[in-house]
Amino acid sequence: MSDRTFPGSSGIEAGVLTKKIGIDLGTSTVLVYVKGEGVVLNEPALMATDEKGARVLAIGRAASELLGRGGKARAIRPVRDGDGVDYDAAGAMLQHLIGRIVGRQRIFRPDVMLSVAPMVTGVERRTVLEATMQAGAKTAYLIDKPMAAAIGARVSVATTDGIMIVNLGAGSTDVAAIAYGEMLAVDSIQTGSDALDRAIEVGVKTGHGQQLRAGEAERLKMGIGSATLPVSETWLEVAVTAAQGTSAMLRVSSTEVHDAMQEPLATIASSLQRVLGQVPEGRRASLNRNGAVLTGGGAQLRGIADFLATRAGIPVRIARDPQSCVAVGTGMALDNLQVIRRGQHYIT
Repeated sequence: MSDRTFPGSSGIEAGVLTKKIGIDLGTSTVLVYVKGEGVVLNEPALMATDEKGARVLAIGRAASELLGRGGKARAIRPVRDGDGVDYDAAGAMLQHLIGRIVGRQRIFRPDVMLSVAPMVTGVERRTVLEATMQAGAKTAYLIDKPMAAAIGARVSVATTDGIMIVNLGAGSTDVAAIAYGEMLAVDSIQTGSDALDRAIEVGVKTGHGQQLRAGEAERLKMGIGSATLPVSETWLEVAVTAAQGTSAMLRVSSTEVHDAMQEPLATIASSLQRVLGQVPEGRRASLNRNGAVLTGGGAQLRGIADFLATRAGIPVRIARDPQSCVAVGTGMALDNLQVIRRGQHYIT
């Protein structure tokens, strides 16, 4: 987490009326957690603008619906490929999100904690902090996604003697070893749930010579996909683009989907193994005992825990409500700033 905050005016602002907001702005979705209310927003991390990108037409679910109707609207994602951030777009989205939570009468501006990828530079962190302040925050903080994920997964980060966190996002996977409030080792790779979808598309194209329609690869992944070899074969009919652009249906097996995903899954497993290898010798016994916790939307893939446990040689479990862990942990961290600061690695 950044060690610097950007305080705004205080004056008549009363702490009891100041909302505490945690925001997980990801590649595919944005989740917002409000203290005392839980996760209040879970929408596509998407903006629709005019053709030139000068005017924002819609944000979130409304943008997805507008773009789905066709026309000349342009789609913009504030976070690209997990780490790359369009700061102007991110600022506009943050302003919209904060406005939705606190309303137009911003007498009591909120405290906002925003999660960021662990490899984001100090300059980029300051830019994000400033964008959050300009969007209407009273005070802005940053926290690394793996630390937020651990807190949201109800890991006692201040007292644990060692645990692995694997946050499986859409555009990236972040892996960290955490002990006594500090990240001992961390890795971030541009391989996440979207990479699994692309691998399925390639597998169907190679095996059947057919191009899956938009969204069908994800439907295969969630419907019959498994990181481990399926015990029994199942099939699913999906839409493909046939000759002259017409639509047709194709029957795909669970084994085909499993086989197609093995390369990106192996990349994720290698990241976990790499972080384990970077941990000081004195902490490895704790990590071997406590294992890893999986968070993020990708943790919902069948067999992913068993797959990673086999590859890494440590116990692996899936957090409760894994997709919300980063957002929840980001909000909870506002009440535990002293714990987060103790594990500070970056100063902006």
